[in-house]
Amino acid sequence: MSENTIPQGRPIWIDLTTTDIEKARAFYGTVFGWTFEDQGPDFGNYNMVKSGDAFIGGMMGRVPEMPAGPDVWTVYLNTPDAQATCDKATEHGGSVMVPPMQVGGSGTMGVIIDSGNCATGFWQPGDFEGTQKTAVAGTPCWFEIFTPAYATSLDFYRDVFGWDIVPMSDTDEFRYSTNGPDRAAVAGIMEATFLGEGHPGFWRTYLGAVDVDATAATIVEAGGSVVEAPQDSPYGRFATVADDQGANFLIVQAPPA
Repeated sequence: MSENTIPQGRPIWIDLTTTDIEKARAFYGTVFGWTFEDQGPDFGNYNMVKSGDAFIGGMMGRVPEMPAGPDVWTVYLNTPDAQATCDKATEHGGSVMVPPMQVGGSGTMGVIIDSGNCATGFWQPGDFEGTQKTAVAGTPCWFEIFTPAYATSLDFYRDVFGWDIVPMSDTDEFRYSTNGPDRAAVAGIMEATFLGEGHPGFWRTYLGAVDVDATAATIVEAGGSVVEAPQDSPYGRFATVADDQGANFLIVQAPPA
């Protein structure tokens, strides 16, 4: 077993649940130049996604046993103990959606529902630690939760995943906290009262792009859509987009791989 050097609670993997995996492979291959390794029937034909020579995520096709829902990117947080994570989640107002499941010798995965009804994956590494490259074009760069249950979500991720909650803004207009100070942070939680009380929270995954505007145009050409047009921010230019089957994600300015 490899030694897990990634801090507890840090995003460690992403994967896409998609209606048509062949279409998804074509779309993301066109937009980001990704390549794919099918793990075969023993692993449900799960596809490992590579950006260059680095594994950065996965894809799985929908099967009848899955609950109905839109195509979606799931974020997985690192845990040293999958069962303990499930126990803590239920103790702090969450529930277990997918109990811990061994994935060969690679590790143990599962999904919990947090106290704000947001689905969050977890990964206890075995031989495979997780995402091998981040913060450059074609790889995950940032992760955040939108939730109307802001205060309870902060408590949940502090208590269950050990996040060091650092408020970035705390006004009625904008409440946002990160999972660490300054450059140590890789994820955040935003108060999203506009969703309405009781609306489930959800993760937003940011993927890097050297040229956000050009990548947004490529997304449209490949059959996807631009949900929110490219705009500037203190952290770089970004846009909210969707793939050709409706799965939302964001693209953000990032250096070349």
